[in-house]
Amino acid sequence: MRIAIATFFLLAFIQVGAHTQAPFKTDTSRASLQTDSIKSYQSQQVVVTGTRNELRAKDSPVRVEIIDSRRMANSGLATMADVLREQTGMAVSGSIRSGIQMNGLGPDHTLILIDGQPVIGRVAGVLDLSRLSIGNVDRVEIVKGPMSSMYGSDALAGVINIITKRPADSLHGNVLLQQQTRGTGEGRIEVGWGSDDLEISGFANIKNQLPFTLIGQDAQVPIAGFTDGTLQSNLLWRPTRTWTIRSWVRAFGSETSGSFIESVAGQVAKNSGSVTQWDGSASVNAEYKSGRARLNITSYGSLYNERYDFDTVQGSGSDIDDLHRRILRTYAQYDLMIGAKNRMTLGGEFIYDDISGTRYRDSTGADPCYRTGVAFTQWEGLPTDYISYVLSARIDDNNIFGSALSPRFSVLLKPGEHFRASAGVGTGFKAPDFRQLFVTFSNRLSGAGYDLIGASRLGVDLQPERSLTYDLGVRYEDGHRRLTSQSSIIYNAEIRAFRNQLSNLIEFYFVRSIGGRDVYSYRNVARAFTQGVESNLNLAYAHDGIGTFSLLAGYQFLDARDQQVVDAIDRGQAGTTEGLLTHEAYGGLWGRSKHSGVLRLQYDDPSRALSVNARFQFMGRFGVEALDKNGIVISDPPRKVLDRDDEYVAGYTVLNLAMSYTTDIAGMHGTFGIGLLNGLDVLDPLNIPGLVGRQVTAQVQLRF
Repeated sequence: MRIAIATFFLLAFIQVGAHTQAPFKTDTSRASLQTDSIKSYQSQQVVVTGTRNELRAKDSPVRVEIIDSRRMANSGLATMADVLREQTGMAVSGSIRSGIQMNGLGPDHTLILIDGQPVIGRVAGVLDLSRLSIGNVDRVEIVKGPMSSMYGSDALAGVINIITKRPADSLHGNVLLQQQTRGTGEGRIEVGWGSDDLEISGFANIKNQLPFTLIGQDAQVPIAGFTDGTLQSNLLWRPTRTWTIRSWVRAFGSETSGSFIESVAGQVAKNSGSVTQWDGSASVNAEYKSGRARLNITSYGSLYNERYDFDTVQGSGSDIDDLHRRILRTYAQYDLMIGAKNRMTLGGEFIYDDISGTRYRDSTGADPCYRTGVAFTQWEGLPTDYISYVLSARIDDNNIFGSALSPRFSVLLKPGEHFRASAGVGTGFKAPDFRQLFVTFSNRLSGAGYDLIGASRLGVDLQPERSLTYDLGVRYEDGHRRLTSQSSIIYNAEIRAFRNQLSNLIEFYFVRSIGGRDVYSYRNVARAFTQGVESNLNLAYAHDGIGTFSLLAGYQFLDARDQQVVDAIDRGQAGTTEGLLTHEAYGGLWGRSKHSGVLRLQYDDPSRALSVNARFQFMGRFGVEALDKNGIVISDPPRKVLDRDDEYVAGYTVLNLAMSYTTDIAGMHGTFGIGLLNGLDVLDPLNIPGLVGRQVTAQVQLRF
């Protein structure tokens, strides 16, 4: 909170300074080339995720954060998990795979899209972002807060939309080779050709990692080797002035083999064997424009397959575990401009989603299947030049959990050229997934020994999770103060507050012990909440002769609590082995850091040939339920709570360094980069996923 307040006063100071006379004379007839380049780039950024329509980012009532390809390209990173880790208010989490925590909610509450279409293949609720390469990515758009009013289930915490590149005019492409110590080696190629009426592009990459072992404080953790690859092709065709056809096809395959460890409910399971994954997806879109009207019709299909080949026979009586997932999605969206300042959107959607495999059968023995019919509407209004708003609503009708209505309202106030104030209120929902309802799995791996049973099989009527979220933000954009004819300062700043009120939150819990084996399932928690404050500050000093020095700083304060525990404390009914629990001692929901922040310092020379940056990510301490010392604190429902210092994992700071240099080689642009990842050597493989100690990275890229 103190940092947020300090940022507010810094904003005021900068605003006052921007209107005072400079301490020395400047030649205002000559513009700074570096400054103009930065300002032009920022003002032209266009987003689509917040409203499903194109808007300038600075004018969107739904706040959309952007990670552009420039930032990713000179960071020496290889996967989407690494990129998102460096974003304010986001944390990589997941005991089995690398997912993302946002707004204080876990990975299974965030919808991940590629070019507006959902990515499938979650395991234990987590979509493994480490399998998504940053190659061929133009930008990542992030909306924090429930977006069920436009995207339906799974968007309870927000939406991350990975948008791939469109080709420029004529033929172009690039080839990249990258290698990390104790990490992946990657090769990728991108080729594209564009004209006024036709765009064709293709992308391919392959990654390989050799197996190795991490030596932690409490355990030796084997990391399996893997090989994976991605292919994607994109097509855009304008047969007439009114019609545009878009299509893309994507395929991914991965094979992991060797020894590895999975940590579930405090049990550390050792395993040897292999995991094979592959998925394929395709999308076709037809867009028709006539005057003020536009019609979009899209069909999308995706297949995901996964096979575990264990060395240990599981409870199913086999060492093979299969998973098959299929989604078919067709939707239509009609947009109509009404007058010069209003736009109406109407749409409908049908989703077919099923799953099969060793672990999944419904109560009749058949493969579970979701069929969902959708209707949605949206109104974008601009009553004055100083106010814009979006009102949207969506209803989902599902054959398993019934109907869900999700409205949202967002408003943007623009009192001046630079100030923006935004507010929003919306609801979101997340339907119980197939795993939570129908899974039957009996783990026999060494160090484990548990059964996981879906709630439906235990006769539990699992309800969809719901949220009501309030969001309020103030930001100052495109700030500029010219110092000399060749130099300027550019600045942006933002403060955002949010609160999520959650009901029927689905949690993984211990049912009972049968025959010496622990049985786990899923249940609804009546009430919980997450709330917090985020602040971001961007500063850049641009000089035509020296280059650009930039700073990006962000901080989040997060308070996440189980409302039932809070109420029990108020009643004096929350007791531990050490006495009654107090509000001061209660640390909130497990796995959340109250304090987190990011800092990025970067230098770019005048020609942008040389780029050097240092990035810091700080995560405050967080509780881990496996470290609980007090046992059950409230009995209805049974709940362990975070209330002792020895139940926390200590906070940590990750330092990443990168340097890149671009030059001409045989008529092509060549970029050479080196980097140091996790320079402070943070290593806790059981509690901090994705960090494997200090790594050195090197890359070579040729563009033609």
